[in-house]
Order: sequence, then C-alpha cells, then structure tokens
Amino acid sequence: MATVPHIITPSQVGSAETEKLTDYIRKNSKNIEESMTRKGAVLFRGFRIYEPTAFESVAKQIDEDLKNDYLGTSPRNIVKGTDYVFSASELPPHFPIMQHCEMSFLPTAPRRLMFYCYVAPQTGGETPVCDFRQVAKDMKPEIKKVFKEKGIKVIRNYAGPGQKAKGAFQLKPWEDMFQTTDKAIVEKKCAENDIQVEWLENDALRLVSTQPAFKIHPVSGEEVWFNHLQVFHAAAAAIEYAKIARRQMTLDAWKVNAFLQLLTLYKKFTEKPMDRAMHICFADDTEIPESYIQHVQDLIWQHMYFLKWEKGDVIAIDNFSTAHGRMPFKGPREIYVSWTS
Repeated sequence: MATVPHIITPSQVGSAETEKLTDYIRKNSKNIEESMTRKGAVLFRGFRIYEPTAFESVAKQIDEDLKNDYLGTSPRNIVKGTDYVFSASELPPHFPIMQHCEMSFLPTAPRRLMFYCYVAPQTGGETPVCDFRQVAKDMKPEIKKVFKEKGIKVIRNYAGPGQKAKGAFQLKPWEDMFQTTDKAIVEKKCAENDIQVEWLENDALRLVSTQPAFKIHPVSGEEVWFNHLQVFHAAAAAIEYAKIARRQMTLDAWKVNAFLQLLTLYKKFTEKPMDRAMHICFADDTEIPESYIQHVQDLIWQHMYFLKWEKGDVIAIDNFSTAHGRMPFKGPREIYVSWTS
C-alpha cells in the first residue's frame, strides 16, 4: 500500500503567497523535517509559486545547503536566472524513469530533493514516489539474504568527448557530466566518490562502483532498499513498461512495451553486460536473476504513490528513504529540481 506524502496547503499557512510559505517553513522546520522522515515526502500544494526563482527560494528555506554538481545519469539543464534549479530530466517523453533514490550509487548521495511543477502535464507525466523502507521490509527473505551477502556492482559506460551516443539508451558524453575534458579532474572526482575509472577506446569512459544493496536510514534507523537495480539492470525497462502499459492502457504505451520487450531480448544476446550503457550485477560479477528484478519491481509498484502534478506544486523528498520516477507523457511538461548535499 502506498504511503501518501504529508500535504501542506494555504489553509494551514494562512496565505498562498510564496513569502508566507517560506516564513511558515522557517518557523515550522522541525515539524516539516519530522514529517519528511516519517512519511518520506512533504507536498506543498495550492501556493502561488509561479516562477523557478520562487521555487528556488522555497527550496533554500527547506534546506539551505543546495548543490549544483551532478554525477547522475539523467540529462539535465540549469534553469536560466537560478543557481540551483535544473530541469528534472531531458529524456524523451515516452521514456520511463524507474523508481530510484537520487545518485544512490554515490557515497555522497543527496539527503533531500525538491521537485517543482512549472508546467503541469495534461496526459500522463505523473511523478510516482515510493518508500523504499517498505520495499526492504516486504522483500522475500531468501532474496534479501543474497543481496545482503553479495552486494551489487554498478556499471556505466559514457561516450568520449564529441562522440555521438550509439542508440537511444546510451549515456551522454562524460564531458557533459563532469563539465570538463581533463581526465585528471575526472579521476580525482571519481576517487572522491569511490568510483573505479576505466578509459576505453576513443576516450570512452567506464565507471564501476560496488556498494551494499541496503542502507540504514541515518535518522529513523530503518533498513532501506538503496540502489539503482530497477533502473540500470538490462531487464528493468521492459518489466517496468509492461506495468506502465497496463496502467495507461493506450495504443502508444503498448507499442513502446512491445518494442522494449524485443530490444531487451536482442541486447541480451548481442551485448556483453560490461559494454551496456548501464548495468548492475552482484559485486562478485555474477548476474542477478531476472526473477529478482521482477520481484523488486513488483514490490515497488505495490507501494507507489502517483503524484498528479498541479502548477506550483513543490514536493520535498527524503532521498535516504523515498524514491521517485516519471511516467511517460504527451504534450508540454516542465518539472524542475533542486537537491542538497
């Protein structure tokens, strides 16, 4: 069963104005923090947050330690006129974004994420959130035992500077992520984040990191499913889109679902796991059974809350407990994001 975020509205604040909301957040920061830890997310709805600069002021009040360095995989652009507001993702609308805790493959994953709705989608485009404490709690004991004993290995392959991606599922060139073409800077940044660097032909880059599959929440002490298995594993997208197609029940969704089923099968027999744009295996290099991926994604979908956006919405997420994603959509949709250290 999904956990619904704690919702704060103008009736509680006494005004819909941004200034009143930031003042309310400042005065009630302890209660908001406790709600975020308990529920995983706090949704501010009905306020006159009509511009990215207004969102930035709200985000800074929620957590002043905002950051603008990004070592994730989703393509993002900074929003003009701001220092810490980015487009949530530049991936094509029909792409699914599976549930994940932001940058879970880094030892310095963000504590908080704040998402803002500048243009609400008309068809699809929900941002589901999921409490990964519940996923850990409900996981089959025999599967949990294997993940705990083995841990996981995360593999990401990036094109070299100026190189074009080989297909829709390839990652951006590493110069776009690190904002440099200096390999020494890349190696230093990766060393700081416990990431192994492998330089390949044509200056391509492979990043490899190992980690536990679970994390203990630093405040609540609860166990959290904290990794990108359901995003990076080669079988994950096809499993996810089968669920999306059943939810959306549109011809387009079923077409994409059929394409992904065939593409996944093709890649399984034509690509080595280490050469895929993204992949996850056990830390001992053995492959994770697809039945495990199916089980994890079944649990996630059991506990997802589908946030249907309204203009001006801001949702603050406890990234150490709660995942987020994106449903496919049609038409305009502009969702922005800020994050903390």
